[in-house]
Amino acid sequence: MPQFSSKLLLDGLAAPSRANGFWEDDLPLFTDEQQQSDATLKILTFKVSRNPKNLLAHLRRIYFCYQNHLSEPLYASLLDLLITLNGKGQAFCQRLVHGSRSRLDPAQLSTLKNAIPYPQQASANRYSLFTPGILGRPQLIEIRQQDQIRHDFLALANDFIEYSQLEEAMTILERGLGVDPTREDLQFALLELYKSTKSRDRFRNQYQSLQDAGARLVTDWQLLGDYFDGNTI
Repeated sequence: MPQFSSKLLLDGLAAPSRANGFWEDDLPLFTDEQQQSDATLKILTFKVSRNPKNLLAHLRRIYFCYQNHLSEPLYASLLDLLITLNGKGQAFCQRLVHGSRSRLDPAQLSTLKNAIPYPQQASANRYSLFTPGILGRPQLIEIRQQDQIRHDFLALANDFIEYSQLEEAMTILERGLGVDPTREDLQFALLELYKSTKSRDRFRNQYQSLQDAGARLVTDWQLLGDYFDGNTI
């Protein structure tokens, strides 16, 4: 597990450099500052929802909100971490909350302090990913994560495609077809990715899996199979 500075989020701390591994290279870059901020927060939040147990993803999201004076998203980011940790690492959580105090209003700060041992009692806001009340039941966090992914697989895949994360996009679409193999929009999007990335083996595995499940497939599956066999589409 990554090691973190004990001074993380203390007021006045300089922003972590991208060169030190705290940030990732796939964060978006825009010339418009508001567009940059919105897009970055969206990606950081999605990374937490995709893997709630990834502490580094939580810290990136928290620090970004802190650095950009985003009070409501910061509150939600801290609360999501507290819910995920489920009462563990209380000294660490106290330092994070205390270090974030200058970006929180008094009510938010008080709520988070009380939520460190008992996060199920805290009130969520519109930026929160995990609903309070799931303390001691981490499997429900994973279920909630799956529900969010099921909500719109195509939109999530498009987010990954936008930042050239094609492997992740294919994984999301494959998962979506596992839930609902009748969705032709997912089939077409996945086939396009298979072709553009020349993922012949991955295509064949998914094709066989869907056939074995008795799924109704669009004709482009056969066409792409012919393409990978050396014929033209």
